[in-house]
Amino acid sequence: MVHRLVRRLREHDWLAALIEVLIVVIGILIALEVSNWNQQRIDAARKRAYLGRIAADLETDLRVNGNRDRFMAQVNRYGQQAIRHADSGALAEASTWKTVLAYFQAGQFFAYSRESNAFDEMRDAGDLGLIQDPQLRSQLAFYYASNTNRMSDFMIFNLIPEYRQDVRSLTPTPVQEYIWSHCFAILSGSGRDQRMIDCPSPLSDSEARQILATYSANPELARELRFWLSNQRVAALNEPEDRRDALQLKARVEMELRD
Repeated sequence: MVHRLVRRLREHDWLAALIEVLIVVIGILIALEVSNWNQQRIDAARKRAYLGRIAADLETDLRVNGNRDRFMAQVNRYGQQAIRHADSGALAEASTWKTVLAYFQAGQFFAYSRESNAFDEMRDAGDLGLIQDPQLRSQLAFYYASNTNRMSDFMIFNLIPEYRQDVRSLTPTPVQEYIWSHCFAILSGSGRDQRMIDCPSPLSDSEARQILATYSANPELARELRFWLSNQRVAALNEPEDRRDALQLKARVEMELRD
């Protein structure tokens, strides 16, 4: 091609030389267009892969956190029974064993989930620009990376209370082993679901009363339980908004996948 163009110029065949140049230019433009199209196709496939994984992460969050909400509602009910005993001596369902169980189960915990593996990978690879919609990028960044959400997760949803450690340190080991074996269950499936279940007493009434007396002899236990119940109340106020954010983001990601 170059040799022909040089020959045309030497022969002053300007029309033929112009045609040769146009052919070269058009060929380059077509090659660039094909390259751009191919890169766009690759980028679109990468974006869809990322967003598909993010949608799956959000679905996991919604399922796991739904299980968490149910579990923590059980924790709160046990906590209310335990604090009534600490404040007034009232037994849970008029049972010394159920009151001991309430104290112990009130210290249970279920971690709040915000699975961010796909988003973190996308961000760290510098691929957030694959999402052309700035509003969607902003929603993803807020859900996964905002200081507000990180602090909320750490200080409210995933706070491990001192009460948990102290009530376990005051509960006899054989009683704890019985509770784990007969009063607690981890359900099968991918939702990390767990439940506290009613169980018959392994103790005599006097043995249960002795454990309750140990709890009552440690007034910091009731103080820590009040704080733990207060924290759960704040978490319960925030849970609907967090669930709404996850549902809205999941719907927006799925819409992007359909486009």
